[in-house]
Amino acid sequence: MANKIYAKIKNYIKENYRFLISVILIITFFNIDTGYSIYKPGGVINMDKRITSEYKSEGSFNMAYVGYMKGKLPFYLIGKINPSWELVKNTSLKETNETIEDANTRDHLDYLSASKNAKIVAYKYSNTPFTISETHFYVNYITEESKSDLKVGDELVSYDDIKITSTDDFKNYISTKNENDKIKITYKREDKERTTELTLYKEENSLYAGLVIISEKDIISDTNIDIKTKDSESGPSGGLIMALSIYDALTKEDITYGMKIVGTGTIDEEGNVGKIGSVTYKLASAVKAKADIFLCPADNLEEALTYAKEKKYKITIKGVSTFEEALNTLKEEGEKYETN
Repeated sequence: MANKIYAKIKNYIKENYRFLISVILIITFFNIDTGYSIYKPGGVINMDKRITSEYKSEGSFNMAYVGYMKGKLPFYLIGKINPSWELVKNTSLKETNETIEDANTRDHLDYLSASKNAKIVAYKYSNTPFTISETHFYVNYITEESKSDLKVGDELVSYDDIKITSTDDFKNYISTKNENDKIKITYKREDKERTTELTLYKEENSLYAGLVIISEKDIISDTNIDIKTKDSESGPSGGLIMALSIYDALTKEDITYGMKIVGTGTIDEEGNVGKIGSVTYKLASAVKAKADIFLCPADNLEEALTYAKEKKYKITIKGVSTFEEALNTLKEEGEKYETN
């Protein structure tokens, strides 16, 4: 029986070897890693589908995002001739002592932190009562010099058995130490509490623990509105639109004025809007989505306007520096939109 099966397989290979070789070559070709990633115009995410509120405005708030692809050989070759695709070396996406997974984890942490900042800003500006229930501190980057077992994404619990309550307190504690002193760190990974040691080191006469820490604040309010997030989403650039969306739901004033609004920009707890990368791709996403207005950080405005002129885009583009400025801009543009 085995001999018959072997004979059939052998005959099939003999009769179809050209086809089989072609399949193998194609599979190999499409899986060759070039060491590059590809960024290109992506799309928009309608926040109506993300905000946990039954209130809906006439218009909509939409986050613009950048398209991403792994730079396998066929796509790498297309990227070489397609001016709307950007080839980026994978080594430039991460620090030298990191993996791509570390970089992806950091990007997702940035996204979650942005969503918490957006919520705080929206509640403040809408005068909705709330309290901070808990603050979480995560490792966003760690240097090799710290000589610890920490990884990007670990939640810090305490240092030398002192509960971490602020990054400033942690920095002040470090300043009382000496070079090569060790600090005991308690942290959580996968819901399991662990301990390790950090070695303090000096650079240019300053003492460092080798950690960049990012915080996320949980808030409690009788009026609870949240943003649904996905594990695949990353980066802080959706902060402005998330804040506007939550504010819109809290106030129920319809600050969209019936417009389809696409935007991008980081936001901090005080409502300051910060610069982002790849604004041209996000503008292209807004145009593709037929948005009425594109909001971006003031620091990105000139680049966005130059690109729009080059591409002959017909879309209103506004740069803002603060959340309050964004609200005023929407009011001004909304009144024009309603008049037309």
